[in-house]
Formats: sequence, C-alpha cells, structure tokens
Amino acid sequence: MKDETNASDEGSNAPMTPDEGLAGDETEPQAQAQERRPQWARWGIATGLSALAAAGLFVLLRGGDAETDVPVTKADVPHVEGKAIVFSKDFRDRAGIETEPVRLAPLVPRLKVVGTVDFDPAHVAAVGTRIPGLVRSLAKVEGDSVKRGDVLAEIESAELGEAQASVAVAGAHRKAASINEKRERELAERGLSTAREHEVATATHEEQRALFEAARQRVVAMSGAPGSPFGVYMLRAPLEGTVVERHIFAGQSVDAHLVAFRVANLDHLWIDLSVFESNVDAIHKGDPVEITRVGGEPIPGRVAHVGEVVDPVTRTAEVRIAVSNKERKLRPGQSVTATIQASGPSRTMLTVSMTAVTYIDGRPTVFLAESPDRVVPTTIELGPNDGTNQGVIAGLTEGQRVVSRGVFALKSELYR
Repeated sequence: MKDETNASDEGSNAPMTPDEGLAGDETEPQAQAQERRPQWARWGIATGLSALAAAGLFVLLRGGDAETDVPVTKADVPHVEGKAIVFSKDFRDRAGIETEPVRLAPLVPRLKVVGTVDFDPAHVAAVGTRIPGLVRSLAKVEGDSVKRGDVLAEIESAELGEAQASVAVAGAHRKAASINEKRERELAERGLSTAREHEVATATHEEQRALFEAARQRVVAMSGAPGSPFGVYMLRAPLEGTVVERHIFAGQSVDAHLVAFRVANLDHLWIDLSVFESNVDAIHKGDPVEITRVGGEPIPGRVAHVGEVVDPVTRTAEVRIAVSNKERKLRPGQSVTATIQASGPSRTMLTVSMTAVTYIDGRPTVFLAESPDRVVPTTIELGPNDGTNQGVIAGLTEGQRVVSRGVFALKSELYR
C-alpha cells in the first residue's frame, strides 16, 4: 500500500507536456489565461487595435473612401501677367467693370483750393494809443460787442493835459480878441478910432480864432473829448463789431505807436486762396464758391478779388472769397477748403470720368484697357476737373479706353 501511494505522488509531481497542459486547462478562466501571456504580447495586441481604430476614423472622415481626393476650387480673382492685370468674364460681370474712351473735350475747371479765413479789410480796424500815457481803466476786452464810438479804455496823458490847457488859453485869447475887435469897430463907426486900429483888432481876432481851432483839433486827434476828465483820453471803437484783440492792461505804460485793440465786424469775412497761375485766367470776380470746413456744412460765397500779380516762387496768384458769417460758422485763422466753379474760358484737353482715377502708392492711376479682360495700371498727370470729368495732362492719348466703373473692386481684389 505504501508503494502505491508513493507511486501516485510521484506521478502527480511529474512535469506536464504542452499537450497535457492544454488538455487540462479547458475549464480554466479566460482572465487567468490572459495573465499568463507574456507582457510584450499584450502590448502588441493593444497597439494593433489602436492603429486599426485610427485607420477607421480616417476613412470615416474622408467619406468612407481613403482612395478618393477632395476636389479643390480655384478662386476667380484677377491675377498679374507681367505689367497687366487679367481677369475672367465672370469677375468682370460680378464687379461691374466698364470702360470708356479717353476724349478730347472742352473743360471749364472746378477748382478745389485750401485757404485761410481772414478779416474783411473793409470791416476791421486797429485802435492805436496815439500818445504816451498810462492805462487808467479798461472798458472792453476780447469777445465784447461794441458800437461805433463806444469807449474801449481810458488813458491818462500829461501831453493831452497840456493840449487841453492850450485849448483853454487859446479860447480865452480868442474871446478877448473878439471883444476888442467889436469895440474897435464901434469906435471906428463913431469916428473915435482910426481905421488902422480897427484892422489890427480884426486881424488879431482872426489869429486867435485860428490858434484856438488848431489847439482844439490837436485835442481831438489825441482822442480827447469835451466833458472828459482833464488829461484823460478815451480809446473809442471806430466801427460796430467785436473786440478780437487787446494788447493793453490796466496800469500799463504805453507809447504812441502801440495797437491797443482790434475791432472787426465778423458778419463779413474773406477767404484767402493761392491759385496756380495755370488756373487763374478761368476765375473771375463773382464766380460762385462753396466753402467747406471740418465737421461743418458747406457755406456759399463769391469771388471778391483775383490778384493781378503771380508770386515768382510759388507760381500762384491771390484769390479772395467774400462770405457772409452772420451765423458765426467761420473764425478768422481757420483752415477751409474752397471749391470754385470757375466761369471760364474752357480749355480743350484730354478728359476721363473722375470715377476712372484712383491712387496707387500715392500717384494718380487709371486702368488702361488692352482687351475686355486685360488692363494695365497707368500713372497719369492730372489737370483741372469740373466735378464730373477729370482733365489729363500726360499719360494717355485720345481714343484709348480706361476702366470707368468697377475700379475700386478691381483695385481691392488685386492689392488686398
């Protein structure tokens, strides 16, 4: 019995062959079987599954067919061939591109010139101090409205005091001479005086009267006025308007050549323009003008003066525009743009529509048409325009065709 047990134990401990192991594992759980696989085998299986999943996703995104290419649509936009711009008929129709011929036609210029607002010389006045003195008080300052004769300031002056004293003395002498002349005339009529004495009295009276008038006129020239304090003269407004400048202060000493105030009627202003000599001949007094300023509505005006002299350096002539400023839309010193509708004569020159002109790199340019679908950017030299047609001095010849509509679309597609 002992021998049989040992034999059985020895048989159970003997190693199994591969076939015997598989036969004995038929009831072993699958999880335990996976654990018994080598680690590199498990990693290989996982990697393979991931690759298959990625390939399936790629095929799904490509529409299920990995061998089919997605078609690419080429954009229908202009392109450059040498110096020319080429575009398709569809683009031309879509952008509304049209051409027109370059014409030789008469043109009355419509000039646009930058100018400066200034006072109308007929409605502005400078008020000077005239004589040395001391500013006693100010009655008006900048921005105050004044009427003709209003007091602007009071100035104490010893010189004026002397002049007023001279008037008083001359008046007394005139009065005495007048009394003496009257007495000598009466005596001469009664035969109690000689004719010579009467003649001397008359001459003396005339002399004293002249001296009095001279002294009085001197006081008036110093702005002295009857009833004003002795030795004080008044600076008065010479016209109705607004005090636009003041150059004195209370307590200030002044000399005889100081401009103390400037008074202007701001209802009337001028616009000073500098117009090139090539366009001056087309402008005449009375031509209508439209004045525009930043952020404001156009203001009508008229040409008031066309200069007779051309500046040899700038080759321009002065043109002045008169405008009404009762609504106070303009201020002296302000920059504005004046558009002059010149009355002519007209000038015969090459013209294109103003819509045909654009600017490339800051230079005026047109698109010169070589064919319906081929244009060449061409730089030109501009002349005057009339608001609709643009004069061309150089760069084009009569009969050539240029793009007149769709210029912006063509330029934006090409240079974006």
